[in-house]
Amino acid sequence: MSCPRSELKTWRRLFYATLVSIFALSLAPFCLAQNDSAPPPATQKPAAPRVKSQDSITVSANLSPEESEDFKINEVFQPIYSLEQSGDCQTAIQRYTETIIPLAEKSKFDEPKNKYLYLANLGIGRCNLRLGNFGDAEKYLEHAMDYLPVWPGLSDSDYPKVLSQIALAQIGQQHWDAAEASLKKSLALFDAQIEKATNSQSEYSRTEFAGVLKGSRAKALIYLGAVYLRQNRREDALKSAELAYGDATAQGVPPNALAEVVKYGRLIATASGDQDAIARWSKRTAGK
Repeated sequence: MSCPRSELKTWRRLFYATLVSIFALSLAPFCLAQNDSAPPPATQKPAAPRVKSQDSITVSANLSPEESEDFKINEVFQPIYSLEQSGDCQTAIQRYTETIIPLAEKSKFDEPKNKYLYLANLGIGRCNLRLGNFGDAEKYLEHAMDYLPVWPGLSDSDYPKVLSQIALAQIGQQHWDAAEASLKKSLALFDAQIEKATNSQSEYSRTEFAGVLKGSRAKALIYLGAVYLRQNRREDALKSAELAYGDATAQGVPPNALAEVVKYGRLIATASGDQDAIARWSKRTAGK
Protein backbone atom coordinates (compact mmCIF):
# COMPACT_ATOMS: atom_id res chain seq x y z
CA MET A 1 0.00 0.00 0.00
CA SER A 2 1.40 3.42 -0.95
CA CYS A 3 0.84 6.89 0.39
CA PRO A 4 -1.74 9.15 -1.31
CA ARG A 5 -0.06 11.09 -4.11
CA SER A 6 -0.53 14.48 -2.44
CA GLU A 7 0.95 13.23 0.81
CA LEU A 8 3.87 11.60 -0.98
CA LYS A 9 4.65 14.82 -2.85
CA THR A 10 4.63 16.75 0.43
CA TRP A 11 7.05 14.32 2.03
CA ARG A 12 9.30 14.44 -1.01
CA ARG A 13 9.42 18.24 -0.93
CA LEU A 14 10.32 18.12 2.75
CA PHE A 15 12.95 15.51 2.10
CA TYR A 16 14.59 17.36 -0.76
CA ALA A 17 14.70 20.55 1.29
CA THR A 18 16.31 18.58 4.09
CA LEU A 19 18.72 17.01 1.65
CA VAL A 20 20.20 20.23 0.30
CA SER A 21 20.45 21.92 3.67
CA ILE A 22 20.88 19.47 6.55
CA PHE A 23 23.10 17.00 4.71
CA ALA A 24 25.68 19.64 3.95
CA LEU A 25 25.34 21.63 7.16
CA SER A 26 25.55 18.57 9.40
CA LEU A 27 28.75 17.31 7.83
CA ALA A 28 31.23 16.90 10.66
CA PRO A 29 34.34 19.09 10.33
CA PHE A 30 37.19 16.97 9.09
CA CYS A 31 40.94 17.51 9.09
CA LEU A 32 43.88 15.16 8.83
CA ALA A 33 45.24 16.55 12.08
CA GLN A 34 42.24 14.90 13.77
CA ASN A 35 41.17 12.17 11.38
CA ASP A 36 38.22 10.41 13.04
CA SER A 37 40.49 9.75 16.02
CA ALA A 38 42.61 7.51 13.81
CA PRO A 39 46.40 7.91 13.84
CA PRO A 40 48.13 8.67 10.54
CA PRO A 41 49.16 5.67 8.44
CA ALA A 42 52.70 4.41 8.80
CA THR A 43 53.54 5.78 5.37
CA GLN A 44 52.42 9.29 6.30
CA LYS A 45 54.28 11.72 8.47
CA PRO A 46 52.21 13.02 11.38
CA ALA A 47 51.54 16.73 11.70
CA ALA A 48 54.10 18.69 13.66
CA PRO A 49 53.40 18.57 17.41
CA ARG A 50 51.52 21.35 19.11
CA VAL A 51 53.67 23.10 21.64
CA LYS A 52 53.61 26.30 23.63
CA SER A 53 55.02 29.30 21.81
CA GLN A 54 57.97 29.64 24.20
CA ASP A 55 59.03 26.11 23.27
CA SER A 56 59.05 26.77 19.52
CA ILE A 57 62.73 27.66 19.19
CA THR A 58 63.83 24.55 21.06
CA VAL A 59 61.59 22.23 19.06
CA SER A 60 62.50 23.79 15.70
CA ALA A 61 66.19 23.40 16.45
CA ASN A 62 65.77 19.61 16.56
CA LEU A 63 64.02 19.38 13.19
CA SER A 64 65.30 19.11 9.63
CA PRO A 65 64.81 22.21 7.42
CA GLU A 66 61.71 20.61 5.84
CA GLU A 67 60.27 19.60 9.22
CA SER A 68 61.03 23.05 10.62
CA GLU A 69 59.12 24.71 7.78
CA ASP A 70 56.20 22.32 8.33
CA PHE A 71 56.28 23.14 12.04
CA LYS A 72 56.21 26.89 11.46
CA ILE A 73 53.25 26.72 9.08
CA ASN A 74 51.47 24.32 11.41
CA GLU A 75 51.72 26.81 14.28
CA VAL A 76 49.79 29.30 12.14
CA PHE A 77 47.40 26.67 10.81
CA GLN A 78 46.19 25.23 14.12
CA PRO A 79 44.46 28.38 15.46
CA ILE A 80 42.68 28.83 12.11
CA TYR A 81 41.54 25.23 12.15
CA SER A 82 40.23 25.84 15.67
CA LEU A 83 38.18 28.73 14.32
CA GLU A 84 36.69 26.39 11.73
CA GLN A 85 35.88 23.79 14.37
CA SER A 86 34.18 26.41 16.53
CA GLY A 87 31.94 27.40 13.62
CA ASP A 88 33.52 30.77 12.81
CA CYS A 89 33.70 29.90 9.15
CA GLN A 90 33.82 33.41 7.74
CA THR A 91 36.95 34.22 9.71
CA ALA A 92 38.45 30.82 8.99
CA ILE A 93 37.94 31.23 5.24
CA GLN A 94 39.56 34.66 5.33
CA ARG A 95 42.59 33.43 7.27
CA TYR A 96 43.04 30.27 5.25
CA THR A 97 43.00 32.45 2.12
CA GLU A 98 45.14 35.33 3.33
CA THR A 99 47.57 33.45 5.57
CA ILE A 100 47.91 29.70 5.03
CA ILE A 101 47.72 29.61 1.24
CA PRO A 102 50.42 32.32 0.76
CA LEU A 103 52.66 30.63 3.37
CA ALA A 104 52.27 27.26 1.67
CA GLU A 105 52.91 28.67 -1.79
CA LYS A 106 56.22 30.12 -0.57
CA SER A 107 57.37 26.80 0.84
CA LYS A 108 60.69 25.54 -0.51
CA PHE A 109 59.69 21.93 0.07
CA ASP A 110 57.19 19.87 -1.88
CA GLU A 111 55.47 18.09 0.99
CA PRO A 112 54.74 21.08 3.29
CA LYS A 113 53.60 23.08 0.25
CA ASN A 114 51.13 20.44 -0.89
CA LYS A 115 50.09 19.56 2.66
CA TYR A 116 48.97 23.04 3.67
CA LEU A 117 47.53 23.94 0.27
CA TYR A 118 45.49 20.76 0.65
CA LEU A 119 44.41 21.52 4.21
CA ALA A 120 43.60 25.17 3.47
CA ASN A 121 41.47 24.37 0.41
CA LEU A 122 39.82 21.51 2.29
CA GLY A 123 38.98 23.84 5.18
CA ILE A 124 37.58 26.50 2.86
CA GLY A 125 35.52 23.85 1.07
CA ARG A 126 34.13 22.46 4.33
CA CYS A 127 33.26 25.92 5.57
CA ASN A 128 31.42 26.72 2.37
CA LEU A 129 29.45 23.51 2.78
CA ARG A 130 28.41 24.61 6.26
CA LEU A 131 27.47 28.04 4.95
CA GLY A 132 25.42 26.58 2.09
CA ASN A 133 27.73 28.00 -0.60
CA PHE A 134 27.69 24.75 -2.54
CA GLY A 135 29.32 25.97 -5.74
CA ASP A 136 32.28 27.43 -3.86
CA ALA A 137 32.43 24.32 -1.69
CA GLU A 138 32.79 22.08 -4.73
CA LYS A 139 35.42 24.35 -6.27
CA TYR A 140 37.68 24.40 -3.21
CA LEU A 141 37.23 20.70 -2.45
CA GLU A 142 38.28 19.98 -6.04
CA HIS A 143 41.30 22.23 -5.49
CA ALA A 144 42.16 20.20 -2.40
CA MET A 145 42.14 17.06 -4.55
CA ASP A 146 44.91 18.59 -6.70
CA TYR A 147 47.30 18.42 -3.72
CA LEU A 148 46.07 15.20 -2.10
CA PRO A 149 48.30 12.85 -4.16
CA VAL A 150 51.39 14.33 -2.48
CA TRP A 151 49.87 14.72 1.00
CA PRO A 152 48.23 12.76 2.56
CA GLY A 153 48.42 10.46 -0.49
CA LEU A 154 46.02 8.47 -2.61
CA SER A 155 46.09 5.51 -0.21
CA ASP A 156 44.86 7.64 2.70
CA SER A 157 41.26 7.48 3.91
CA ASP A 158 40.92 11.18 3.12
CA TYR A 159 40.66 10.38 -0.58
CA PRO A 160 37.20 8.77 -0.48
CA LYS A 161 36.04 11.12 2.30
CA VAL A 162 36.76 14.23 0.24
CA LEU A 163 34.93 12.67 -2.70
CA SER A 164 31.91 12.23 -0.43
CA GLN A 165 32.14 15.88 0.57
CA ILE A 166 32.32 16.90 -3.09
CA ALA A 167 29.17 14.84 -3.61
CA LEU A 168 27.42 16.80 -0.85
CA ALA A 169 28.32 20.04 -2.61
CA GLN A 170 26.93 18.60 -5.84
CA ILE A 171 23.77 17.49 -4.04
CA GLY A 172 23.36 21.04 -2.77
CA GLN A 173 23.42 22.24 -6.38
CA GLN A 174 21.03 19.44 -7.45
CA HIS A 175 23.71 18.00 -9.72
CA TRP A 176 22.44 14.47 -9.16
CA ASP A 177 24.40 12.60 -11.82
CA ALA A 178 27.66 14.21 -10.75
CA ALA A 179 26.93 13.40 -7.11
CA GLU A 180 26.17 9.78 -8.01
CA ALA A 181 29.50 9.49 -9.84
CA SER A 182 31.45 11.02 -6.95
CA LEU A 183 29.79 8.74 -4.40
CA LYS A 184 30.34 5.60 -6.46
CA LYS A 185 34.02 6.44 -6.79
CA SER A 186 34.18 7.13 -3.06
CA LEU A 187 32.52 3.80 -2.28
CA ALA A 188 34.89 1.85 -4.53
CA LEU A 189 37.84 3.37 -2.68
CA PHE A 190 36.28 2.64 0.71
CA ASP A 191 35.72 -0.99 -0.36
CA ALA A 192 39.40 -1.42 -1.17
CA GLN A 193 40.56 0.29 2.03
CA ILE A 194 38.20 -1.74 4.22
CA GLU A 195 39.35 -4.99 2.64
CA LYS A 196 42.97 -4.02 3.28
CA ALA A 197 42.23 -3.04 6.89
CA THR A 198 40.29 -6.22 7.69
CA ASN A 199 43.10 -8.37 6.26
CA SER A 200 45.80 -6.49 8.12
CA GLN A 201 48.02 -8.16 10.73
CA SER A 202 47.40 -5.16 12.96
CA GLU A 203 44.57 -5.67 15.45
CA TYR A 204 43.88 -1.93 15.44
CA SER A 205 43.45 -1.92 11.64
CA ARG A 206 41.16 -4.97 11.70
CA THR A 207 38.90 -3.55 14.40
CA GLU A 208 38.90 0.15 15.22
CA PHE A 209 40.24 1.54 11.95
CA ALA A 210 38.06 -0.79 9.85
CA GLY A 211 35.10 0.38 11.93
CA VAL A 212 35.90 4.02 11.20
CA LEU A 213 36.11 3.27 7.48
CA LYS A 214 32.80 1.37 7.53
CA GLY A 215 31.18 4.32 9.29
CA SER A 216 32.38 6.65 6.54
CA ARG A 217 31.19 4.19 3.88
CA ALA A 218 27.80 4.04 5.58
CA LYS A 219 27.43 7.80 5.26
CA ALA A 220 28.40 7.69 1.58
CA LEU A 221 25.80 4.96 1.02
CA ILE A 222 23.02 6.93 2.70
CA TYR A 223 23.90 9.99 0.60
CA LEU A 224 23.79 7.79 -2.51
CA GLY A 225 20.37 6.55 -1.43
CA ALA A 226 19.18 10.14 -1.30
CA VAL A 227 20.55 10.78 -4.79
CA TYR A 228 18.83 7.66 -6.15
CA LEU A 229 15.55 8.80 -4.66
CA ARG A 230 15.85 12.17 -6.38
CA GLN A 231 16.48 10.30 -9.64
CA ASN A 232 13.18 8.43 -9.08
CA ARG A 233 15.07 5.17 -8.46
CA ARG A 234 13.13 4.14 -5.38
CA GLU A 235 14.30 0.53 -5.17
CA ASP A 236 17.95 1.56 -5.53
CA ALA A 237 17.46 4.21 -2.88
CA LEU A 238 16.02 1.77 -0.36
CA LYS A 239 18.70 -0.83 -1.14
CA SER A 240 21.47 1.72 -0.64
CA ALA A 241 19.93 2.78 2.67
CA GLU A 242 19.83 -0.85 3.84
CA LEU A 243 23.50 -1.31 2.92
CA ALA A 244 24.28 1.84 4.89
CA TYR A 245 22.48 0.45 7.92
CA GLY A 246 24.42 -2.79 7.65
CA ASP A 247 27.70 -0.88 7.70
CA ALA A 248 26.58 1.45 10.48
CA THR A 249 25.67 -1.45 12.78
CA ALA A 250 28.95 -3.32 12.23
CA GLN A 251 31.36 -3.83 15.10
CA GLY A 252 33.66 -0.91 15.80
CA VAL A 253 31.68 1.69 13.85
CA PRO A 254 31.47 5.06 15.66
CA PRO A 255 27.95 5.77 17.05
CA ASN A 256 27.60 9.02 15.11
CA ALA A 257 27.55 7.07 11.84
CA LEU A 258 24.57 4.97 12.93
CA ALA A 259 22.72 8.06 14.18
CA GLU A 260 23.17 9.79 10.82
CA VAL A 261 22.20 6.71 8.80
CA VAL A 262 19.04 6.13 10.85
CA LYS A 263 18.06 9.79 10.62
CA TYR A 264 18.33 9.95 6.82
CA GLY A 265 17.29 6.36 6.22
CA ARG A 266 13.91 7.16 7.71
CA LEU A 267 13.63 10.24 5.48
CA ILE A 268 14.42 8.13 2.43
CA ALA A 269 11.87 5.50 3.43
CA THR A 270 9.20 8.13 4.08
CA ALA A 271 9.82 9.92 0.79
CA SER A 272 9.74 6.61 -1.09
CA GLY A 273 6.21 5.85 0.13
CA ASP A 274 7.13 2.19 0.77
CA GLN A 275 5.09 1.22 3.84
CA ASP A 276 7.30 -1.75 4.80
CA ALA A 277 10.40 0.42 4.64
CA ILE A 278 8.70 3.18 6.61
CA ALA A 279 7.78 0.74 9.37
CA ARG A 280 11.26 -0.79 9.42
CA TRP A 281 13.06 2.55 9.65
CA SER A 282 10.57 3.87 12.22
CA LYS A 283 11.51 0.99 14.51
CA ARG A 284 15.17 1.76 14.03
CA THR A 285 14.57 5.39 14.84
CA ALA A 286 12.59 4.50 17.96
CA GLY A 287 15.54 2.46 19.20
CA LYS A 288 17.86 5.46 19.11
